[in-house]
Amino acid sequence: GGMSQEEQIVVIAQLQAQRDERVAALSHKIAAMTEEVEEGRQLQDALCRERDALRVQLDTAREGQRKLQTVEKYDEKFKQGMNMEYLKNVLVKYIETQDHEGLIPVFYSVLDFSPEEKRRLEAVRSKMAGKWTLW
Repeated sequence: GGMSQEEQIVVIAQLQAQRDERVAALSHKIAAMTEEVEEGRQLQDALCRERDALRVQLDTAREGQRKLQTVEKYDEKFKQGMNMEYLKNVLVKYIETQDHEGLIPVFYSVLDFSPEEKRRLEAVRSKMAGKWTLW
């Protein structure tokens, strides 16, 4: 009981068809995976570009912050310098004119006295009533 040549041809044809089906399925799988890998690569490229853009924005923001701090520092020094010059002028006028009532509030403002400090000094001033001098 061997197979006839026709039966062998049929078996071989069936095996060939099964093999062709498997090859087609694997080829389809490979194509789908290749597409996924390409999408992943494109996503990675997009993420890298976004990361680089964010780094540039961060660097720009940091540089802007540094410049702002520098400007604020010089602005503060300028204001302090102006305040010292103003304070000196007020002190000279205070000593020259003895206009204590008019100039004491200016000292409070220029030297940024707290309400508590003002209250304490006003209490002392009212006790001394007119004897208030710096010397």
